[in-house]
Amino acid sequence: MKKLIYLFVLTLGIISCSSDDVKEIDNSDLIGKWNWTGTSGGLIYFEETAETSGKTIHLTLMENYTYSITENENEISSGNYQLISKKSIYSGELERFIQFPENQQYTGIVMGGIIKTYELDKLDISDNNYDGIGSGFVRIE
Repeated sequence: MKKLIYLFVLTLGIISCSSDDVKEIDNSDLIGKWNWTGTSGGLIYFEETAETSGKTIHLTLMENYTYSITENENEISSGNYQLISKKSIYSGELERFIQFPENQQYTGIVMGGIIKTYELDKLDISDNNYDGIGSGFVRIE
């Protein structure tokens, strides 16, 4: 009887183990250089654009899950980004969520949120909060 219990516990332990392999979410439609068009939203609505701020911000997303952000041609941030699945407050469905390193300060763009591409040349990052903000981009490369 003891052998049967040990076998049951061992089998249960093996079945319950999860894989440590991290499945990376496809980023093929995000790869490229994106020009910031504006950031808007918030509890007290605001809108900032390249024209109103005098800033030219480029977000470059690379195939190897690295990124760089330049402001007026000066690199202000770079590192690794991560794509995860997260429930969207907008659709209620699991959607791609981009995360940049936590130590990044506000650069004029949303640094983490639901990320979507439209028409292959438009990208939005929305911070997934009810009173949240979003940033828009157009592909330049």
